[in-house]
Amino acid sequence: MSKPILAISLAVVLAGMNSMAGANTPAPVAGPGIETQTGQAVYQLPRDHAWHGGAFYQTNDYNEWHYLTAHGRDVETGERISVFWVPLAQGWMAEEGRPLHNVLFAFHNLDTGEFHTSMPYITGPMQTEGSAPDAEDFWFKYSIDDGSNGFTTEYDYPSETWKFSGYNTKDDEWNHPFKLDMTATLQAPGYVPMAYWGLESIGVDPQHRQNPETMYGLTYYYTAPNMAVEGSVEVGGRTIRFEADGWFEHQWGNFRNTYQYRYFWAWFRFENGDLMTFRQYYQGDGFRDPHYNVNRYLFMDGETFERSYAFGPSFKVIPMRMWTSPKSGNSYPWYGRIETPQGTFYYEPTHPEQEGYGLAGAYIEGAIQLREGSPEGPIVATGFTEMIMLTKPFEDGSDPSYGPPISRSLPEDPALPWTPWQPAESQ
Repeated sequence: MSKPILAISLAVVLAGMNSMAGANTPAPVAGPGIETQTGQAVYQLPRDHAWHGGAFYQTNDYNEWHYLTAHGRDVETGERISVFWVPLAQGWMAEEGRPLHNVLFAFHNLDTGEFHTSMPYITGPMQTEGSAPDAEDFWFKYSIDDGSNGFTTEYDYPSETWKFSGYNTKDDEWNHPFKLDMTATLQAPGYVPMAYWGLESIGVDPQHRQNPETMYGLTYYYTAPNMAVEGSVEVGGRTIRFEADGWFEHQWGNFRNTYQYRYFWAWFRFENGDLMTFRQYYQGDGFRDPHYNVNRYLFMDGETFERSYAFGPSFKVIPMRMWTSPKSGNSYPWYGRIETPQGTFYYEPTHPEQEGYGLAGAYIEGAIQLREGSPEGPIVATGFTEMIMLTKPFEDGSDPSYGPPISRSLPEDPALPWTPWQPAESQ
């Protein structure tokens, strides 16, 4: 397989202008005051697959994750299964000398409704290994294990293979014991920007404080929509071996802004191989008052991988029926329709009880399916959704958009938000 590349459109064209001319060839335009090095490059792969560090990320605004969901089958029973896995870094833990690390996990049997979830918060030092950033055989490996739970993330560039493993021994209402090992290998079309042209603001900020100098309120964001996944998971006292198609995402940046934790996100894989993903934001509580103007949407042809982006009210999620969780009491818009440039579809859960709990509260992270024609029409796509609506202040009185108190051990940096520039005489 030829080496897949990140599809970045104009940003990659600009970034590659110097390299096309050759390493020893002067830039097409050069001279005093002309920048010839950065090329407006948004990503540098494979080195940007790695977790990011340094002083820039040692703030309460920092978040980063590697995300993988896999839909496939139990190789022994043939039953349809879903595995959800996210090693997450957020904020800064001064006592550990690293970001706060926790892992989100879920296993779901789409045929029987069986569901297991867990959110280990992992203490102790993080062990890291890896090559030089510009190595031809670039690789890295991260792991934390505190004896009660742990995780490992590995990446190998020559084979474009990711390995994820983790376990948890805690057993309560929101945490089920599990052990996971899985390998995901990149398939065509490779890495693709999901959010506009590679950047996203997760949330609606009525003060418009997104700052390109500091990346406040902005994230880098790409996905690999096709991964060949195989692995095993121990849940409910047994081991399940599975093979699956995976959806991988990597997102990082500084994005604590006012309505961060109020959105409906999903991806879908159609029966014919087509792909679709979106995120819809909300201003009000309870999944009311959608902020259509900042919606984002992507449809990709399963054969040609031709991409079709849409923004704003050209895409809408419209709930038709809410579901109230017996565990948290939260209500989620689990049933409704999606209006897209490719047509109208009707969405529903495979089974509604797929609620998990993160550091900031309860949310839905579960398998979802689309019907065509009507709510009773044929199922044409299956995917995964995240429905999160955190509006209740934390115990310290802070807004959920600032993240859970445990991830805010540093003072807020007043230089991160954008301040409108004014002429000196008017200041």
